[in-house]
Amino acid sequence: MAETDTGVAAGGLGKTIGDAIIAFNHTNVMYPLVTVKQAVQGAITVQFPEYTKIASSSVGAATDGSDYSTVTSVTTTARSATVSEHVIRADVSDLARMGNADDLTGNVGAVLGNAVAAKLDDDLVELGKTFSQTQSSAGTALALSHVFGSMRLLRSAGAPFPYNLVLSPKSMWGPKGIIGLLHDAAVTGSNAKPLSIMGDKGNEAMAAGWVGSIAGFDCYWSDQIDEDVSSGGDAANFAFSKGAVGLAVGPEGLFRIETERNASFRTTEYVATGFWSEVETKDAYGVYILTDVS
Repeated sequence: MAETDTGVAAGGLGKTIGDAIIAFNHTNVMYPLVTVKQAVQGAITVQFPEYTKIASSSVGAATDGSDYSTVTSVTTTARSATVSEHVIRADVSDLARMGNADDLTGNVGAVLGNAVAAKLDDDLVELGKTFSQTQSSAGTALALSHVFGSMRLLRSAGAPFPYNLVLSPKSMWGPKGIIGLLHDAAVTGSNAKPLSIMGDKGNEAMAAGWVGSIAGFDCYWSDQIDEDVSSGGDAANFAFSKGAVGLAVGPEGLFRIETERNASFRTTEYVATGFWSEVETKDAYGVYILTDVS
C-alpha cells in the first residue's frame, strides 16, 4: 500500500492527520504498482522517459585488439505529467462536535483520507481502458486464456517484471470471476476436480478468498474499476507492468490534510488535498481485459 509520512502534530490535528493517512494507505491499491516520480520544487511537470528496445542482433562479435566501429543508436522519447490538486473539504460545527460521542476529529480525517485515496485509484485504473492491446471483449466472460494471453503479450513486448492483474470485485469474486475459474468449472470431463488446475493455491483461494498470484501475475482487485462499461455490464480489468503507468506527485508529497478554524461561523474546516497526475508511459506494457460480469 502507499506509504505517506507526516510530521507529529499535537492535539486534535495530530489525530486527524494520523487517521487520515492510515485510511489513505489502507484504501489505495494502485500507488505501489506504478512508476512514481516526485516533482521538484519550482517544477511540477515530471518527465517519464521511454527507451527504444534494442534487438540482440545489434550485439556483434569483436576482434581482439581492433576497434569496434559499429555504432548503435539509442533513441528515447518522454511522456510528461503535470501535477494538479485533488481536493475535498468538510466543515464540522462546534455543536456537531460537542454532540458527537464518537471520535469525530479522527473519523473526519479517516473519511477524507479514504476519499482521496479512492480518487487516486480511480484515476489510475481509468488508464487501463487506454491500453491498445486487448484480451476478451464486451459480453465475453473472463477465461484463463485471457490471463495467459496477457502474459504472452507483455513478455513479447519485453515488459519488465513484476506483472500485475487488476480486477473489479465481480471479476474477482463474482460467479464469472477468476475465483470461479479456479474451481472445477474450468476443467471438465474426466479431469474435473475442484481447483485441480491450481493445486494447493486453489485450495487456498477457496479457503481465504484470495489468489496471491496466477500465471505469473500478482493479482489485485479495486472497487474503483468500472463494472458497467458503456452500460453493458462489462468490467474494465487490465494487466500491466509497472513501466506502463507513471504517477507524478507533488514536490511536498502526495497527500496533505489541514484544518482551519472559522470562529465567526463556529466551525472547523477540514481540507484534504492530493497532489498528482497520471500518464500512460508505455502502451505495449499494458493489456485491457474487458469482460462480462452481468
